[in-house]
Amino acid sequence: MIKISLSDVIIEKFGEKLYNKSKNFPNNKINIIRSKENPIKINTIVLDNDREFHLIIDQKKGEIFHDCPSFLIQSEKEKKICIHFVKLLLSIKKHLALEILKDFENYSLTSEDFGSKKKSKNFLLLASNCFETNNCIEGLSYLNKAIINQYQCENIIENYLQRAIDNDLYLEFFEFLKSGFENDLKDYILQFDSYIEKGFKNFLNSIPNYSFFNILNIIESLDIIIQFIGFAFLNRFFEKFQILAYSSNLNEKYFAIYVIKKNLESLAEINPSFKDIITSEHLNSSKKEFLQYFLDEIENLAVIDKLKLMKKQFEILDIPKDKYYQDYKRYKEEIKELEKKVYLKKFSFLKLLIEKYNIKISRGEFRKKRNTYIVRHDEDNLKNPVYGYILKSIGFYGINESTIKSTDIGINYFIIKELFSDDLSSYPDIFYYKKQFWGELEEHQINSLDGFSLLSENINYNYDIDQHYSNINDLILIEWDLANKPRQGSIVNAYGSQISIPDQNNPLFHDLKPFDLCYCQKSPIKMESNIIKTVNVISKCSFKDAIISISKGMSFIEGYYPLSLVKAVLNKEINPFKANEIAINNPNKIFIPNYKQFIKNFRDFLFSFIKKEKDYIFEQLKADPRNNISQILTLLNLHIETAGLELDYSKLIENLFNQELDLKEFKSKFLNELHNLIKEILRNREIGSTKIFNLKKLRNTQFFKYTNQILNIRKEEFELIEISKSGDKKNPIFDLSEIHNTYYGQKFSNILKIENYQSVKLEKFNKFADLASKLDLKLNIKQI
Repeated sequence: MIKISLSDVIIEKFGEKLYNKSKNFPNNKINIIRSKENPIKINTIVLDNDREFHLIIDQKKGEIFHDCPSFLIQSEKEKKICIHFVKLLLSIKKHLALEILKDFENYSLTSEDFGSKKKSKNFLLLASNCFETNNCIEGLSYLNKAIINQYQCENIIENYLQRAIDNDLYLEFFEFLKSGFENDLKDYILQFDSYIEKGFKNFLNSIPNYSFFNILNIIESLDIIIQFIGFAFLNRFFEKFQILAYSSNLNEKYFAIYVIKKNLESLAEINPSFKDIITSEHLNSSKKEFLQYFLDEIENLAVIDKLKLMKKQFEILDIPKDKYYQDYKRYKEEIKELEKKVYLKKFSFLKLLIEKYNIKISRGEFRKKRNTYIVRHDEDNLKNPVYGYILKSIGFYGINESTIKSTDIGINYFIIKELFSDDLSSYPDIFYYKKQFWGELEEHQINSLDGFSLLSENINYNYDIDQHYSNINDLILIEWDLANKPRQGSIVNAYGSQISIPDQNNPLFHDLKPFDLCYCQKSPIKMESNIIKTVNVISKCSFKDAIISISKGMSFIEGYYPLSLVKAVLNKEINPFKANEIAINNPNKIFIPNYKQFIKNFRDFLFSFIKKEKDYIFEQLKADPRNNISQILTLLNLHIETAGLELDYSKLIENLFNQELDLKEFKSKFLNELHNLIKEILRNREIGSTKIFNLKKLRNTQFFKYTNQILNIRKEEFELIEISKSGDKKNPIFDLSEIHNTYYGQKFSNILKIENYQSVKLEKFNKFADLASKLDLKLNIKQI
């Protein structure tokens, strides 16, 4: 049976350039939500350039839906095909991909999505997947995204509110309500006013469980919500506010005093007693407490967004600006400088790569196109995988990473100068964005030595961390990548179907480096902008533990270490020999730290898999024995045993494959046939036939027993061959053409670098004879 190559079919249909580009598109940015067969229905979300795209293949409808620019802009069917579609074909089961390509002409390609029903359905499926694995925060985020318009949104709203309440997720609860009211969903939300009141009541009882920063954010949401639903419902919690306002817990006290102070006039109209809850003495002492907390947080290097919210809310609380503003302003400037230092550290790391891997500075010929620039890259640089890594790390995207936004050039100005010789100061928009981020007069020299601190160390972490969690679904394995845009002071992010950021309050936050593997809690701490999630890092992770955890079924975000091969091997989507070949031929291996150690641990896993699945591997290799001889020897554990034999095993193996043998019988018969073949070679005694034996490598193998026989044959054939001698006595000529065919004759000729075997002079021949005498070999010389 002829095996069809998926890559060949893709190249034939769409071209090798698109195939190679798609193959290099990160695996983790393709999120296959659902895959069904008979008929084929595949729902996918793709993250590219910090944007989400939907890709749906529907065999029954004969439709491929995708909303990326290629599908939207191009009119010809062939030109619509993009790297996302080809990457998806490479990510699904081979037979499904081939079936889609076989019927490709019958599919219509579209970007039309009336009422955004397709996108909404995709998000609902993804939310359902998250809820099934108890990843509720992320699930709620996708539910929110599913409300693309007002069409049939009631069920989604009710589902969101109910799940948020059931899981005590009141930060998400109030942010959802705020967003809904601001997006004209008031009439739909108010159908569920009982949920709103229940959620508020439950939240008041759980305020101490939230961080102060989250309380500030909830207050911001509540300010908007109250504008739409009024103040009357707050009166039902009058007694609770009395208790909270005098609580010893800062969260409860701050929340109650702020809400009462902000809405006092309206609340007093409903219930005059609200005016008497907070005495002036208690208010003043509380304001001092809040102010001191603000100043302490500056000393504790708090997130600037937290202080911004407090500063804003201090106006409502009538805390004098002159008590804190100068400290706040100074701290804000310090944070800005710290942000610059994060970028400079990133640039140092990239410059280290530039110098280490010989990236050439070239002329980019920057060409303006709306708010982006099209840049020409040096051809030699493009062939270097390190160059591609650097370009992606500073915001380049598109075909050959040739497009970059003006803002990204301005922010990455100093490292871009290390790559291109163009005078960028002559471009007004680039100069503007550079000045906006770096300041007008600032110039920075990048020191590559500072980049060494970001090199991941070869430490064999071994925590068996998943043993401490009752459910492996609570964890996710993340490989951190150098952040394209450092967020919240983090120099690393992880790019999957969303962007992951390590929690800045985690002790490991400042220790994380690009390429680090870490165990993290799967459910994020919070979601931002519906695409960015903050996760809690538990510990760093060794390659060995990473492979073991993935083998047990742990989710992971893949980076540059090809961890998806572990899953592919276990699912029998690829045989271990092919997986090993892909891993060792990874073009990025030249700059990935400790890659040799990864390969070592990966091979340990492969050998373990082979031992457990020998029958499966055996059947796989039978399909193409001639091209799989090395793999077959590995499977039979005979590489060392046969290392001293330079034989063509293809006919022998093919003959055995035609017999009904299991793996154990195959190995036994293979060895028996090998012994018979060796015996036949030694029995025939053809001149030079023993060249196939390496006696040193045969030692400690079952074939070592033939050593004496091999040595005797080598000696006899050498001594029997006649060497013709001609010419006079002073200048004789020796003909070594026949003896050169013997084992020793060829060895001696190679050592002495004899080229013309038919005409060897006396001086060279004497050296030949000397080598023979050292091995006690006699020469059979015949004068002619």
